[in-house]
Amino acid sequence: MPKKHESDNHKMSRRLSLTAILLTLTFVALTGCGQDNNAEPSDAGSSTSMIENSAGGNQSGSAQNDKAAKESESAENSGTDAKKSPSVPAPSKDTSSAPAASNTSQNPFEVAGIQDPKAFLNTFKALQKAVADNDKEKVANFILYPLRVNDSEKSLTIPNKKDFLAKYDQIFTDAIREALVNQKTDELFVNYQGVMVGSGELWLRRATDNPKHFGVFSINLETVAN
Repeated sequence: MPKKHESDNHKMSRRLSLTAILLTLTFVALTGCGQDNNAEPSDAGSSTSMIENSAGGNQSGSAQNDKAAKESESAENSGTDAKKSPSVPAPSKDTSSAPAASNTSQNPFEVAGIQDPKAFLNTFKALQKAVADNDKEKVANFILYPLRVNDSEKSLTIPNKKDFLAKYDQIFTDAIREALVNQKTDELFVNYQGVMVGSGELWLRRATDNPKHFGVFSINLETVAN
């Protein structure tokens, strides 16, 4: 009996030990689970924070990249616009007061069939001087006959130099002489009919039989009268 009782006690002791071990393991396991559960929110929060920070950093970096890209694009466009923009030309010298044929590369009298503007201007200036000097003989040499003279009542045809000299004072009146002498060469009006002096008091053109000869072919007295 004592041996059996001892054996039962020994078995009971082993069971208690195993039970204690199991309880200890269970407690440890439960404690560990509690710690893991407690750690999860912190880890989750940390992970979330890291994700947000990462997203924020990416957004900030993206915004900076976009800004840099826009600035680069703006700079490129500015450079492109500068290339496309035509350069502003320098102001040219005003030549409106220069003689009409001072530029030999241009011929302001071409429309009237005058091919030598310099020769025409020389003739015109010589005519002005002859009229200013009241040299009738010289003036008569600058007339293309027959000369047509128009007034408010009728038109006369002066066939030759002799008739012109005979009626010179009636033709070259003070108003006609003044219009011719005061005419500026750079203000001469030109069309296909010829070169006009003043308001139409005199008209000049080249001779049909000699393109290098120029003279007065029409005088309008009625223009002066009006």
